[in-house]
Amino acid sequence: MTENQQQNGAEEWDNLLHHLRQIREQVREQGPLPDHEKEEVADAFRRGLALLENQVRDIEGEIKGSSGQW
Repeated sequence: MTENQQQNGAEEWDNLLHHLRQIREQVREQGPLPDHEKEEVADAFRRGLALLENQVRDIEGEIKGSSGQW
């Protein structure tokens, strides 16, 4: 993973977390979200999970030896 990819990944994480924290605060102040906003939040959560899965795969690839074994 290049430094630029790491920076983009970190920025994407920061943006996702910021967005989810904003939603959490909105729910605390205003109560449950309308249905259309629930879909948006669910999509952001799924993007976060996908990003996490990709980072885990990248880490696993870096941990394996040259033979491809653990």
